[in-house]
Amino acid sequence: MEARMIKEDLARELDHMDPGATLTVPEDVLARMFGEDTLSYDSQDALRHIAAFALEHRCTFSFHEHEGAVPCFQKDDVF
Repeated sequence: MEARMIKEDLARELDHMDPGATLTVPEDVLARMFGEDTLSYDSQDALRHIAAFALEHRCTFSFHEHEGAVPCFQKDDVF
């Protein structure tokens, strides 16, 4: 995932994913896209906006701060 990616680039990537496919986005890149310095469980508004953005593109969003996982989008299987 490119460090200079913008929301429109992410939207395009999500729209073209196959059902069940996943896309990881570096935390710092995703945080900047949604107006944050970093992502954490304390940034609830940003996490809600990201989850809503994912749903707009028929995906689910997951972020597990304490597990060291990279934020991930997964394309829904059912349209």
